[in-house]
Amino acid sequence: MSRRGKDLVLYNGHVMTMDTARPEASAVAIRAGNVVAVGDDAVSAAAGPGVDTIDLKGRTATPGLNDAHAHPMSVGLAMSDLDIGPESAGSIPAIVAKVRAQAERTPAGSWIVGRGYDQARLAEQRHPTRTDLDAISPDHPVVLIRACHHIAVANSVALQAAGIDETTRDPDGGAIDRDDAGRPTGVVRETAMTLVRAQIPRPTEQQLAEALILAGKAFLAAGVTSTVEAGIREPIEMHAYQSLWSRGRLPVRTYLMMMIDETLDALATLGIKTGYGDPWLRIGPAKLFSDGSIGGRTARMRLPFEGEAENVGLWMEPPDVMRAKIVRAHALGFQVGIHAIGDAAIDVILDAYEEAQRLHPRPDARHRMEHCSIVDLETIRRIKRLGVIPIPGTSFLYHFRPAYEQNLGLERIRYAYAMRTFAEEGVVAAASTDAPVVPVSAAVGIGMMMNRVDVTGTPVWPEERVGLDEAIRAYTWNGAYASFEEDIKGSLEHGKVGDVTVFDSDLREVSPTDMKDIEIDLTITDGQIAYARGGAWS
Repeated sequence: MSRRGKDLVLYNGHVMTMDTARPEASAVAIRAGNVVAVGDDAVSAAAGPGVDTIDLKGRTATPGLNDAHAHPMSVGLAMSDLDIGPESAGSIPAIVAKVRAQAERTPAGSWIVGRGYDQARLAEQRHPTRTDLDAISPDHPVVLIRACHHIAVANSVALQAAGIDETTRDPDGGAIDRDDAGRPTGVVRETAMTLVRAQIPRPTEQQLAEALILAGKAFLAAGVTSTVEAGIREPIEMHAYQSLWSRGRLPVRTYLMMMIDETLDALATLGIKTGYGDPWLRIGPAKLFSDGSIGGRTARMRLPFEGEAENVGLWMEPPDVMRAKIVRAHALGFQVGIHAIGDAAIDVILDAYEEAQRLHPRPDARHRMEHCSIVDLETIRRIKRLGVIPIPGTSFLYHFRPAYEQNLGLERIRYAYAMRTFAEEGVVAAASTDAPVVPVSAAVGIGMMMNRVDVTGTPVWPEERVGLDEAIRAYTWNGAYASFEEDIKGSLEHGKVGDVTVFDSDLREVSPTDMKDIEIDLTITDGQIAYARGGAWS
């Protein structure tokens, strides 16, 4: 891999270092891609003669932001899909109109994929169905993916391609919605959705690499210099990452979550485990899905969803099977990161982590709980006792609060993404977007942590508001800790990587209400300017 760090000094700013020994400074010096000095404006001498300098003019600079759970490959691929999110299509007729227009410019027989609808924010307060789509797409298979990516709607052509009809049984870990006559409505949940998506032509390695470049540009524009790819399943995906890494073209540092069923045996045979790699591309946790989503009413809950006395969500596979897989991955030396959203799912995964440590004691395993959405105070304290790291989707409540409250009621989301309580209980919680489930914007996540007001202007348990320092820490040092990389990144200290995010203003002067709208002026990796907002320095 060829990637050469640069020399750079940033001065005359508000530098939030995330270093507890020196939390604030006015300047930082980078030499050969690593931080060599942090302090007052005199540190420019530390980088040597001829170094490039940037006058921050009072702006805030932080360590490069770290999105602790996202899907960069999917972010890039989604850029070519139809946008049917609430901001662009607020009703089923609006979605249908967008699909019709796409069908008119798409060759017959080609797939049309849309992403981002949320039935809780549609005027009709329901999912679209195949009936809504069939009349305007008789010659195209259509699949519309809900914002959570755990539910989709397929038209009749797509259902036929997937072999789904009234005789099809629900697959394990999934469900096919049906009308009163037993006919599929087009709504498919969890593993039933994969039956449809499996029919869509697969991208090539080159297309995957191009998607990662596109996604990287989006993350860098959001100030993000490190991400977690939350699910490598196939060799072609690993090849795409490695091809960019080997040419020094990987846009952001990436920690790869490896799906247990598809990759663990091969990795174990080779003796590869969590931590293998370098600061730009590293093997991360072994991953499973334990349950679904709140918006899709498939998260596994202790109590039923509102208005559905028999529905407590879905297990993706039997709990005993998951426990055995988690124990094995732990015994092989992996950090483990399990998608767990519902409180019942979180209980089972914590049981499995506790069993794994009892059978195979290992210091500082730092097992993770991806999303970790519905918890209570006792569960948070158990997470602390077990040394587990929650990876909350700090933007989820901003975008999805209506669906959360409709499906669970207000009281059950009291500790959803409870960053203040996590901090008060001594739990290290690392912020994430889960993009493309929500946009890559770190500013929205930071603003939501500080403000706790959703996209509709509705407060959501404001007791969980945190201050600026804690919000930035969740997006920097905490993310580095969640990937065992706090010794090389996550704070601006001597010897750490020269990754810096420069905001458009002094964040101390920005109200929590306005934090979601802040811009990124510069994103720096290894001392090199990787993104500069147009006109920001004129």
